[in-house]
Amino acid sequence: MQVQVQPQAQSPVSDFLQGVSNYLPTLAAGMLVIVLGLGVGWLVKRAVVRVLIWGRLDRLGAKLGWRAAFAKGDVRAALYDMVGNVAMLLIVLIFLDNALTIWGLTVLSRALEGLVFILPNLAAVAVIVGVGMFLSSLLADRAERALEDEEFAHARLVGKLLKGILLSIVAALALWQLGFARQIVLSGFLIAFGAIGVSFAMAVGLGSAKAIQQGWQVLFDKRKGGREGG
Repeated sequence: MQVQVQPQAQSPVSDFLQGVSNYLPTLAAGMLVIVLGLGVGWLVKRAVVRVLIWGRLDRLGAKLGWRAAFAKGDVRAALYDMVGNVAMLLIVLIFLDNALTIWGLTVLSRALEGLVFILPNLAAVAVIVGVGMFLSSLLADRAERALEDEEFAHARLVGKLLKGILLSIVAALALWQLGFARQIVLSGFLIAFGAIGVSFAMAVGLGSAKAIQQGWQVLFDKRKGGREGG
């Protein structure tokens, strides 16, 4: 009589350990990708900082009127390091997305992909807003000074209106870059631009009415004096 030996059923602990053992190569591959990403990101950061130092970004800052700020070495170093960290972060996020794909975490991978695609837009918006605010203030101040040199009566008002127009353009460009309801942004920009134009015309017109009246009065007095002298 032959006795058949039935295999014993594996316990949950052994099943868990077997699953962990099978997953270890996948986990190691993902970790290797992350380590490579950190290394490549560090190299990219160093390269970006070197390029900024070689390109002398402080010269561009001096041309834009930031000579006093860029005159300090620690400010330049902090700025270069910040730009390098941003570049490193983008590289690391790309490698992390690949690691999540290897691990089978597709939901997190898709969310990270969306973040990676959004970050460049946010950086572009930050540049647009920063440069736009700087240029709007600079142009408004220079326009106000030029009008004051010409003894224009409403130089300060014109400067503020010019700054408001430029800031509205900057805001529209920033929202357009983000892809935020472009038709609404365009309509709002046109309405705001038209309102600023009408306000400017009314302000200048009301302010000039008195000057025009005085001019006509002077001309009338001269003609009246000429008749009396004749």
